[in-house]
Amino acid sequence: MPALLIARFDGDVDELTRSYDRGHALIMSRGGATSFGELRHHCAVGDGALYIVGVWDSAEHARSRWSSDELEKVLTSVGFPPPKSADLTILELHAVEPPL
Repeated sequence: MPALLIARFDGDVDELTRSYDRGHALIMSRGGATSFGELRHHCAVGDGALYIVGVWDSAEHARSRWSSDELEKVLTSVGFPPPKSADLTILELHAVEPPL
């Protein structure tokens, strides 16, 4: 069942945005995260935080990717906080428009 992942990283939004951009470019240069089960990806900022919001093919895939040593190494290599530092919420996705 599809899942919605919301990861909140608190801190200096300008610095978080710059390091996110570096990390995102690196991940995309390696083929993105679709092979790990991510179907949609969004990044937003507000309230002194950067949010990563993604639709995943399952909660299990989202948890597995976000707890992986590989993702932590990629993110920290560009100055982004480790995934385990995020306020992480994973929800069962009830509906999405347009459909996946």
